[in-house]
Amino acid sequence: AALAWTHGFSPSTVNVARVGFNHLHTTRFGPEGNTLGIPDQYGIQGIPQLAENGGLPSITISGLSTLGSNSFLPSDEVSQTLQFTDDFTKVYGNHSFKTGIEVQHIKFSTLQPAYSRGSFDYGTNSSSITFTDIPNVGGGATGRAQFLLTPQAATVPNGFDFVGGANQVQASNINKTYDEKNYFAAYFQDDWKVNPKLTLNLGLRYDYFGPIQEANGGQANFIANGPPNGGPVYLIPASGKDDRSLSSSFTTLLAKDGITLLQTDKYGKGLLQVQRTNFAPRFGFAYQVDPNFVVRGGIGLFYNSYENQGYGPNIGENYPFVFNFNYQQQNLGIPSVSSISDGSPWAGCGTAGPGGTATLSAGLSCVAFTPLAVNASGLGLQGLQFDFVTPRTMSANLTLQYALSRSLSAQVAYVLTDGMNLQTGIGTNNVSQILPASASTSNAVPFPDFSHGSSYQRTIGRSIYNGLQTKLEKQFESGLNFLVTYTYSKALSDAGDLLNGGNTGSNRAPDVPGFGLSNDCGPANFDIRHVFPLSGRYQLPFGRDQRFLHDANGFVNSVVGGWMINSIVTLQGGQPLNLTCPSGPTAGTSCNDLTVAGESKKLGLHTDSNGKLSWFGNPKAFQQPCTLGTDAQGNVVPLPGTPAGCIPLTGFQVLGNRPGQTVTPGFHRWDFSAFKNFQLSERFSLQFRAEIFNIINHPNFNAPGFGGNGVMSISNSTNFNSTNFGEIGSTRDAPYDPRQIQFALKLYY
Repeated sequence: AALAWTHGFSPSTVNVARVGFNHLHTTRFGPEGNTLGIPDQYGIQGIPQLAENGGLPSITISGLSTLGSNSFLPSDEVSQTLQFTDDFTKVYGNHSFKTGIEVQHIKFSTLQPAYSRGSFDYGTNSSSITFTDIPNVGGGATGRAQFLLTPQAATVPNGFDFVGGANQVQASNINKTYDEKNYFAAYFQDDWKVNPKLTLNLGLRYDYFGPIQEANGGQANFIANGPPNGGPVYLIPASGKDDRSLSSSFTTLLAKDGITLLQTDKYGKGLLQVQRTNFAPRFGFAYQVDPNFVVRGGIGLFYNSYENQGYGPNIGENYPFVFNFNYQQQNLGIPSVSSISDGSPWAGCGTAGPGGTATLSAGLSCVAFTPLAVNASGLGLQGLQFDFVTPRTMSANLTLQYALSRSLSAQVAYVLTDGMNLQTGIGTNNVSQILPASASTSNAVPFPDFSHGSSYQRTIGRSIYNGLQTKLEKQFESGLNFLVTYTYSKALSDAGDLLNGGNTGSNRAPDVPGFGLSNDCGPANFDIRHVFPLSGRYQLPFGRDQRFLHDANGFVNSVVGGWMINSIVTLQGGQPLNLTCPSGPTAGTSCNDLTVAGESKKLGLHTDSNGKLSWFGNPKAFQQPCTLGTDAQGNVVPLPGTPAGCIPLTGFQVLGNRPGQTVTPGFHRWDFSAFKNFQLSERFSLQFRAEIFNIINHPNFNAPGFGGNGVMSISNSTNFNSTNFGEIGSTRDAPYDPRQIQFALKLYY
């Protein structure tokens, strides 16, 4: 809904006020999601049955189709925005002043529990299948045997105890996060026509982005270091509607790892401090050098803290508001047959529940969905930088435009976009040193009792784009118009879009001093160096009132007149591709492939020795650093020849090259259409269209290692040691990207 009021105080003074409201509610749930009581019908106990959470739990039996509903369902999402803007314009002499404000109140509520009906896994990726399999055969009924066997102590000498049952059971509480935030902006702008040739645009904008707040105080923030007290802190609002009980396991492990627990309302429901000095000046100009030549330019700062991030990262998913229980069967055949991680409710259930038998009939009957039952060992702690800096962009351009004729103009521009303080998920509890590959990382992280690499968002990312943009444009004249552009550009980044990515590689060693994010700055995954699109249309000069056959009779004109052809050609280079090391040379940090000096990558589509389409022609152009080990004196050293052919390196070089060592196949497409107009009467006309997409039937291929279009990626196609290296498994557009032809009739009246 939108309402606008325009009020003219005078011909030179106008005010426009607008108010807008939008509300979107989307719900998804699994099969029989609103049918309650099905688990009870089959003797499965303790499965929560609520509206949209009905139906069976997820039951995965190796070798069979999964029963029940997917994880992370039901999903119930509400987004709502109330917006008010007011713009006041005053024309005074050769100045056009404009000022205004904008206010937004935004709500976005999400319900998306991971395992709200439970998830039971029998035999998938479990060592326990060894004991329910046919020796030296494998496969077959592995999952079914494990599902059917009730775990019990062995009844024969030297037998294995507790064979069968679920090797993993997962469950989670049901909690909805009611997020909201506020936005305020004000601006002043002056378009000043200094003289007939020069116009200046001067402006200043202020932006305030409020923190994301959970309406009921139902979120917690883990701050790994820095403010508010200079050390690691776990912040929880002291008041709110949600259950904020804490298990003794959680408080004990916080204290053990040196994390201060602060239960306070001092920092509001947002649990962080946002930047309040977001003043953004802008300057622009347009100068007419002569009647055919114009120069334009501008530079400005822009602030924006809204990110595409979906439900995650979200500190509303932190304990004690959202928690998952995870039972895993371990050490089969040893008296202690089960291990509880991220939750202790099954401990002490004996043979009645997953802590002993993990039978399906026991279901979740032993689970107490309360934060007091959570075993915090290995718990993930999510965090947002406490002193949150608003991401900002500096944009600048300089454009030259020249009229070559009355209908033809040429333009060339330099464009710069420099992003700073971008929100980046570097994770927390990462290792802070280069470790040998065989080293344990358990005690090499600052908080050994909690999960490694949990979500931690900081405003430390950077991106920069430089582009040369050219354009040749012909306005419609004599039946012809066209647009030809060419862009040569480079986009670098060490931070990706939170939802869709953006940086080509991962952060290899974000917490290692001296390495951080800057050494992972490389081509952004949307970096395309060369882009050349061409489009145009041509009205064929045949038929009545045209250059040829201008006096054609009605029949001839209906056949040859009124035709127009249209064409779009797109030619662009490939995007960057990052290749990671086939084997990790270190522990806790990752590695990218090295490019070998003097070896050409020989990029190009060809058929390899397997008879498959491949992109890389020379695997010898890539190699990896040698695995790190320790010598007799305990020094960390590379182990030459491990793996074969590796390059012995030390220091940061052992992490390999910066991301984006090579590029993917380019994109080339030609779309063509022909239109024929029939003038039926003064009022009615008919248009026939024949449209051909990808007229030359040219396939555009995905990168090696990319799955999509219903096609799984080819195994090891990015591993230079594999015979599958470089093989391509799918096309970029619709499956096989064929030529498509469609016909249409359109009636105008």
